[in-house]
Amino acid sequence: MNKTICLQKAIALLVLIQCCTAIAAQELSTKFGKVTNDELLMSSYSNDSTASAVVLYKKGRTLYEYIGNKFRICYNIENKTKILKSDGTSYANVIIPYYDSNKNTMKEVVIDIDAFSYNLENGKEVKTKMKKEYIFKERVSDKYMQVKFSIPNVKAGSVIEYKYKVLSDFYYQLPTWVMQGELPVVYNEYDITIPQYFKFNMEMRGSDQIETTDESVPVTYTVQGGAAYQAEPVHATARNIIFVGKNLPAIKDDSQVWCADDYKAQIIFELLGLDFPGSVYQPFTTTWEKIDELLLEDEEFGGLLKLKNPFREEMRSLNLMQMSTKDKIAAIFCLLKKKIAWNENYALYGKDISKVIKTGSGSNADINFILMSMLREVGVACDPLVMSARDRGVLPYTHPSIQKLNTFVVAAQETDSTKVFLDGSITCGYLNVLPPILLVDRARLVSATNNQTKWFALNRVCESQVRALISATIMPDGSIVGERNTVYSGQFAGRHRKRMNAAKDSTAFITDLETEDDFKILQYQQDSKEDFNSQIKEKISFTKQASATDEYIYINPMVFKHISTNPYMQENRKLPVEMPYPYSLRISNSLTIPEGYQVEELPKQVQFSMDNEGGTCRYLVQVVDNRILMTYIFSMNRIFFAAEEYNFLKEFWGTIVNKNNEMIVLKKKTL
Repeated sequence: MNKTICLQKAIALLVLIQCCTAIAAQELSTKFGKVTNDELLMSSYSNDSTASAVVLYKKGRTLYEYIGNKFRICYNIENKTKILKSDGTSYANVIIPYYDSNKNTMKEVVIDIDAFSYNLENGKEVKTKMKKEYIFKERVSDKYMQVKFSIPNVKAGSVIEYKYKVLSDFYYQLPTWVMQGELPVVYNEYDITIPQYFKFNMEMRGSDQIETTDESVPVTYTVQGGAAYQAEPVHATARNIIFVGKNLPAIKDDSQVWCADDYKAQIIFELLGLDFPGSVYQPFTTTWEKIDELLLEDEEFGGLLKLKNPFREEMRSLNLMQMSTKDKIAAIFCLLKKKIAWNENYALYGKDISKVIKTGSGSNADINFILMSMLREVGVACDPLVMSARDRGVLPYTHPSIQKLNTFVVAAQETDSTKVFLDGSITCGYLNVLPPILLVDRARLVSATNNQTKWFALNRVCESQVRALISATIMPDGSIVGERNTVYSGQFAGRHRKRMNAAKDSTAFITDLETEDDFKILQYQQDSKEDFNSQIKEKISFTKQASATDEYIYINPMVFKHISTNPYMQENRKLPVEMPYPYSLRISNSLTIPEGYQVEELPKQVQFSMDNEGGTCRYLVQVVDNRILMTYIFSMNRIFFAAEEYNFLKEFWGTIVNKNNEMIVLKKKTL
């Protein structure tokens, strides 16, 4: 056994060495304007045969300049990419966003754009320069512009390269340098020189893939000063850091991962402070308390927390005085949702609320600000709970960041010790039943008066559960006739209601259910049809066909399976698996055996779990008199599994699928 393992490791190492040698053997240039014959002849990338293109090199160089007696930052970017397949030609279309607001004198500008394509035609290199008419500028918001350009004459086999500069007045902000993307990268280099006056903290993600050199270098800046305003050189030292990544694999969006960017090799910068000669050190490192203050002072956030209730008259008809606090919150939210529809945008700041009311549509932030004004009108204390939505990346743990905040939900005080959470994007949920995209593990309460707990985890604020009870009779022809009573709670109630609302009509909804589970619905009943409720109770009379011969009946004791196929079948997983929310499932079945039949084969009872109780499953089946009693209990307790745990997850779900597909064999009794 040990010899086999050693042999497998040796073979894997040999393959890895061969791949690296193949890349090294090719002549690749990291100089702009120079393309080698090997690059033109390259038809695939040995480290990733599926890649439609590969970044041969990407370089960034960041320098501080002193112009007009003030600092600015100059970013120099170069990129060379080999197009391997026709669908890789889209990488010849480049977009560069930059800041340009009429409300701010500090701006960014993109200059010195240059781009070429290279092709091998009849054995000769053909170089095509991008003309200026291929470059376009457009405004994408009141704060941001973008430059777009398309490199011409690009096809499978082409090599493309481009470079540009960004000049930024925001000397105190260094953008994150991301070394990985959806394409594999052969070589990535980031060279940054930071004057001694600027103190930055750096966070490296994927540091095991990044080589770093860090040294002090002399720099000289020209300062206009003196009575005659003469230019005088100022000598200083600077910190020069070079980050290099080689043969970096592609990081693509994958199933069940919210934000792939969180897992890319990258360098994140945060300004700690300014230390100019002759001046007192000015710290810039902020605190979450300072961010609270900034938000509360902002007209589009704190200003809207003072909004007057626009639906005071409409609320009078709700008879709120007779309700509990929880029912008041629910009634007010339902009234608001009838007035304002969510426009499917998540935001942190509100806009023109009068326009939102007039059009009847707004972002979740717009709706949330109105909701808080309505709740406060009836004495329900409430505050915004700010966060980064799950698809926008996690909040940094190393430092506070207002830039990473992008939306918020409403935290309403139900009792002295409990809060309930709501959001304007809820369509079929309930109190605490937030859309999965908002179920973050860190959200911060922003309040000028509330000095209680500031941090909340929202990923377990509601219990999501399905409980099903099935009582049925097995007929001699293999048909199963019975009744299923199901209670959907939490997220499952919302999902079920959403599915029902999406159907064309009730007939289409029934047909959809029948198709999914391959059965016939004889009668369907459901309570809690309203869109805002904590659970749904469903009752179905049904018939379902099992497999039968003259002598045998083959029946699945689950009747309705939890799952049929393993969703985790990848050979290798680079990213973690992130579940939407924890949940549980309980199915209890009682199946009457037809007269004249007996059980010949019965599945084994099992109970198993993942390490650390990440998930558990109990599968219990027994025969009592003429009935088959089956209990299936499943729970998914963890919602995050590292890539290294993928095989355990795969094995766990494989066992679950096998149990869900096991059959009971009934045999006709001999006379």
